[in-house]
Amino acid sequence: MVTSRDVQEIVSKLSSDKAKSREEGIKLVNSWLEGERSIGFCKFLAQNTAMLKPNEIPHSETWPFLITLLTKCVSLEISMSKRRSPKLIFAKSLRIVVQRAEDSKISGKMLLLLPVVKLLFSHIWEVSTEVPSFQSEYGIILRHLLTVRDYCFHMRKKVYCSLVLLYMEKVEASLSDKNSGQYNPKEEVFRCILTLHSLLENPPGDFPDTSRENIVKGFVGIFSFVRDEGKISRKLIECINTYLLKDGPNLGLSVLGNP
Repeated sequence: MVTSRDVQEIVSKLSSDKAKSREEGIKLVNSWLEGERSIGFCKFLAQNTAMLKPNEIPHSETWPFLITLLTKCVSLEISMSKRRSPKLIFAKSLRIVVQRAEDSKISGKMLLLLPVVKLLFSHIWEVSTEVPSFQSEYGIILRHLLTVRDYCFHMRKKVYCSLVLLYMEKVEASLSDKNSGQYNPKEEVFRCILTLHSLLENPPGDFPDTSRENIVKGFVGIFSFVRDEGKISRKLIECINTYLLKDGPNLGLSVLGNP
């Protein structure tokens, strides 16, 4: 059975200024999220989180606090990894924690990440830009958050537009590499397209005027490298259709390139 002391041990290690202690904290979190005892751990944090009042700062025994702490650990790991790749365990742990926090079958609660979701979206954008090796894990987190409409409204439009363009660039680069003979796993490309589709399907309100031209140019660039039919091209068509359904009526003649 999880106790306050158990959670404080995790918090203490993750808050350390020593990289070794933070990694031990990551492993400790993972151990609590494995097997049967994960249910008690998740319920403990969920109940504490659910008792937070609106605008109350989450305390150390809540999901938002733990996730904020993990994002700081990830950022520190990246900043200290100039001569090596950041350790993937940090990204995996954040992904697992987000998924567990959002699993209402375990906690019985909904929207427990509202206090931290704006920070999470910004963190995902920053890390996805800096660390390609975290792309797969962070893509899963992003797709997961985007399925919750109440979370999408908390994403800053600047972050949203940056993520859309980032994933368009990733897809175009992946297709370009594939056509030039470089190795790029098809499943990895497809996951990028899945994330792009999730973004286009779940904007935080109307698409900003300033983003439309870049999105159209992005699609033109992507399809210039599509050479065959298959699930990748079908999913890309789905992306275009989704965007047109969401924002098509707002595309002016100048954006579409007509006189």
